[in-house]
Amino acid sequence: MKRKLFAITLAAILLLAGCGAGSSGSKGAENSPDSSAPSGAWSGADGGYWDMGASDYMPAPGEPGAPIETESQEDGIYQNPRAKLIRRAEISIQTEQFDQSKAALDQLVAECNGYFENSSEYGGSRRDVNASRRGEYTVRVPAEKYDQFLSQTGELGYVTSKNESSEDVGERYYDTEARLKTQRTKQERLLALLEKAETMEDIITLENALSDVEYQIEQYSSELNRYDALVGFSTFNIYLSEVGRVTQEVGETASLGQRMAAGFQASVRGLGEGFQNLLIWVSYNVFLVAVLAAVAVVGVFLGRRELKKRLRQDKSEKE
Repeated sequence: MKRKLFAITLAAILLLAGCGAGSSGSKGAENSPDSSAPSGAWSGADGGYWDMGASDYMPAPGEPGAPIETESQEDGIYQNPRAKLIRRAEISIQTEQFDQSKAALDQLVAECNGYFENSSEYGGSRRDVNASRRGEYTVRVPAEKYDQFLSQTGELGYVTSKNESSEDVGERYYDTEARLKTQRTKQERLLALLEKAETMEDIITLENALSDVEYQIEQYSSELNRYDALVGFSTFNIYLSEVGRVTQEVGETASLGQRMAAGFQASVRGLGEGFQNLLIWVSYNVFLVAVLAAVAVVGVFLGRRELKKRLRQDKSEKE
């Protein structure tokens, strides 16, 4: 009978895990029905209640895990003290001075107390020393430095694209926090029962239950730490490209004269670049060009010789 009573007590603790989070048992207060709680629920002294049908504790307003009260759109989510925002941005930048822009990026990261999570650079090696370089960087900066970092990236070069995104994980964060609190309460109660256990069977049962609870605590703690890292530090993905000349295309809203001038300048630049590319091609294929030139000279010589021969034949026939 005693063992059955112990098993029933253990089952009740596992079923109503964390009831200490919703009651003030440490202060000697007892749970009592609350007219504001849903039917089938018992309220706690802190204003929360246990839903006996769902076997889950519903936190009181203001407690971790309580439903988040949404603000009006005029206030904005950025002023919501319970919001947990994960902010990200992707920026593509062109520069004519790659080394200077990279040094400026390093300085900006240091000024904002951030760090490089990933850094990759391509081009400029021994085999392609004259190739255009490009870099891909993942930068983490404190959330309060987000606007400062974003605004100063325009000084690194010409920004060709910029994308921003934010995600509010407050509901998931507070739900995980409440679940962690529940598991810790369950752990305390199981430890108290373990001290009173008398048989080896009861001890093994309690230790297995404690092992499961400790695993859940570790999982929820890791999840909260991950959220804290993502919320505390914003993420920037920066793509830095080296170009021979930074160009700013004339938009459709420009005047007719501006668009015609831009088109003429583009034509002149295209002609110059085409001539340069031709010279470069010749330098890489100089032997082929020499052979083609020799064949052309021989062809011209033979052609002129054949033409003179025919002219002499025509002259002799006429005489």
